[in-house]
Amino acid sequence: MAFASVVRRIEKSPLTKELLSKLDQGQSLLLNGIPRLAKGIVCSSLAQAENKNLLVVCSTLEEAGRWAAQLEAMGWDTVNFYPTSEATPYSHFDPESEITWGQLAVISEQLSVNSDGGKGQRLEPHVGEKGKGNRHKLRAIVATERSLQPHLPPPEVFQSYCLTLQKGMELTSQQLDESLARLGYERVNLVETEGQWSRRGDIVDIFPVSAELPVRLDWFGDELEQLKEFDPANQRSLDRVEQLLLTPTSFSNIIAQSILE
Repeated sequence: MAFASVVRRIEKSPLTKELLSKLDQGQSLLLNGIPRLAKGIVCSSLAQAENKNLLVVCSTLEEAGRWAAQLEAMGWDTVNFYPTSEATPYSHFDPESEITWGQLAVISEQLSVNSDGGKGQRLEPHVGEKGKGNRHKLRAIVATERSLQPHLPPPEVFQSYCLTLQKGMELTSQQLDESLARLGYERVNLVETEGQWSRRGDIVDIFPVSAELPVRLDWFGDELEQLKEFDPANQRSLDRVEQLLLTPTSFSNIIAQSILE
């Protein structure tokens, strides 16, 4: 947070108001001749003054990494690095699973989905720093220009292929099994890596591709009683969670399911 106070001061400056006025008129701003740090401070100040998220598009992965590290010190609630491959969009290359899963993690954080897989909802407002009042949690996303080239499903289509599980909801075992198969999850005896799930009686283990840890679901009949993260190495339960968002295991899975349906 070394530069967060600087960003807050610039937010309130007359120059920021003038620049925002120009942007509201549909004009673009060219920040030429200044270093990355200064650009980051100005962009963060403008976006946070308007209570809006920020998307930074860089020419290379190296530059994107530098921007992500820099923005973490500028008062953003969350800074996401959208991973991508260096391969061209015309090459015969199948992106590695880790890259796709990282992309799904960023997108799933951006889109909050209701438990019935329906309409998205914006991030809940929270009380900001003194004098700023209520505001939405703000997110900065850093990506490369190459990540903008592949076609992604529209937000409403992506949401329709997600499943939100939360404490107290009711879902039959058959409905859950069919939903996980639709999302592309592989059923195994023991969950060890992303994209896998298992069932032992009323206990279901799932390792979301958009999460760092698997989650153990305790069911009582058709009611979900408890959700806990667990360590896949020793199977020990960790922190409780109130809600779990499951995305498809790949974008191609959405395309395949769309064709079938």
